[in-house]
Amino acid sequence: MAGVIDTYLAGLRREFDFDPALGRRMAEEIEAHLWDAAEADPAWPSADAERRAVERFGLARAIAAEFAADAVARQSKRTWIALVATLAVTFVAMRLRQMWLGDVGDLFPTLAPVVDRYAFIAALAVGTVAWFAWRRSWLPLAVCLVAIIASVGAGILRAGLFVDGAPLSVLIAAAGEIALIGLLAFHVIGLGRRLRRTALLRRVR
Repeated sequence: MAGVIDTYLAGLRREFDFDPALGRRMAEEIEAHLWDAAEADPAWPSADAERRAVERFGLARAIAAEFAADAVARQSKRTWIALVATLAVTFVAMRLRQMWLGDVGDLFPTLAPVVDRYAFIAALAVGTVAWFAWRRSWLPLAVCLVAIIASVGAGILRAGLFVDGAPLSVLIAAAGEIALIGLLAFHVIGLGRRLRRTALLRRVR
């Protein structure tokens, strides 16, 4: 049967499910301190000595909550960097597509240009407002992601990139957009998971 310290360390690793590698490192570092504290207790060796060492160290959930907040901050920073890069590449790709459309014409001259242009503007506007008001919020970043997907999809559709033989520069820019959208989606989803996990950790049992 696992002792009190072993049980505590197992619980600590579970609480760090938002970053398992960090949880393992923390458990390894904390284990030595707990055993030292337990062995210094007058009642050692006993479960009571282990229990007092664990109680003095603090709740595993409280420790995980502190690190989860740091993880959210790091993930938020990475997500914003991905958003800025995606917006920049999308803007360049839009300009290249416009040049290409000037030569071959727009395959869908009605709705697609509106979606292409105004979905991008919406993503830029929401991102700008969110940077100042909701920098660590998941929802505006998700809105930006959806708007960029709509803009890029409409742009690729109206330019007929896979039909009319677009020049290499236009195709490379479109590929860059798609790759960055995937990266942005990965970070937005990761931020959402970390925010939910942090909220759960902060709840009182």
